[in-house]
Amino acid sequence: MSAADDTSPKVSDLSAEEMMQMFTDKMSEELSPSLSSKTPKEAVDKYFQTRNMRAGTEYTHRSALYNHFVVWCDEVRGITDLSELTGNDLADYRVWRREEAPTKVKKLRPKSEETQQKILRVFIKRCEQWEFVTPGLHEYVLIPKVSRSDEVRDEILDSHTAKQILDWLARYEYASLHHVIWLLYAESGAQLGGIHSLDVSDYVSQREGGYLKLRHRPKTGTTLKNGEEGERDVSITLDVCDVLDDYLDDKRVDQSDEYGRAPLLTTSHGRVSKSTIRTYFYAWTRPCAIGMECPYGRDPRECDAAKRNNWAFKCPDSLSTHPVRKGYITASLKDAIPKMVLSERCDVSEKILDRHYDFRTKQEKMEARMRLMKMAHQQNQKYGA
Repeated sequence: MSAADDTSPKVSDLSAEEMMQMFTDKMSEELSPSLSSKTPKEAVDKYFQTRNMRAGTEYTHRSALYNHFVVWCDEVRGITDLSELTGNDLADYRVWRREEAPTKVKKLRPKSEETQQKILRVFIKRCEQWEFVTPGLHEYVLIPKVSRSDEVRDEILDSHTAKQILDWLARYEYASLHHVIWLLYAESGAQLGGIHSLDVSDYVSQREGGYLKLRHRPKTGTTLKNGEEGERDVSITLDVCDVLDDYLDDKRVDQSDEYGRAPLLTTSHGRVSKSTIRTYFYAWTRPCAIGMECPYGRDPRECDAAKRNNWAFKCPDSLSTHPVRKGYITASLKDAIPKMVLSERCDVSEKILDRHYDFRTKQEKMEARMRLMKMAHQQNQKYGA
């Protein structure tokens, strides 16, 4: 090609702005890292291999990344190399996760969407550090603003439904592992880690009732959410003690865990897992599981959620463990149990209790105050009387 045929601009013909842009583009090409080729699953695998999270936190992250992000990349977008991921992809994923992926609700609540986006943002930022994705890509993972009303999740198992489930279990599953786990939750308001951590020796039976010793033992595989500060003894009624005694005498599988401890709640494999406990709650909060008609008109013989306990979470009415704890605390507040007492019993600050667990109406709060005042006036003379 002759010089006359060369139509590319000469540097001397460029303006100062054009020269600066050419220089910036050139530097960007030279400084941009060469991205490593990883499938979405390989990147998520490394994320968990290099993170040290509490069990509950890891469960949430695994659900968000393996059950949704990896599935979306593989089955919806067809992304086989994470380096192909763009900001536009991340925007589309957010819509898919909010609108199409939920199995139990029509769309994610704002608070749930915020949690999912925060997890994804942290993951993408780690991928940038490992040079799996374009630098700065995490900034395209937008976090929604959540209002005070949206921040509080409204899933809760009311006292009436809890009684129906417990009555059914007492009649048809008496002193079984299912029955005992439900009783412990309904009686104590404890968190999943507390129930999971119990050993046989942590149950103390006395003439007028008993108590459970909730202890933080990370070196031997069980933890409480707030560590040693969450350790406490929780009283239980004589009726619950009777069921526990029958369970220990006749139904408990005589197994130790991998650390040689004797778990209170066992299967043939040892200490019952947290995921199994969650499954029991999903299973028994299905209306059809306790002899009620399906609110959605489904035939239990054809409904996936009804046919298998492992699919019970697909039922729109099924609930995990936390709504039971919420129900316990809300019912206790309605019964005028002081917040200070509940705070210590359930290992939750009064501030968090007010924000996330107090679902009483103004009328119910007034009635609770009236009961407390009536009790006080029965013991002491009323003002002005």
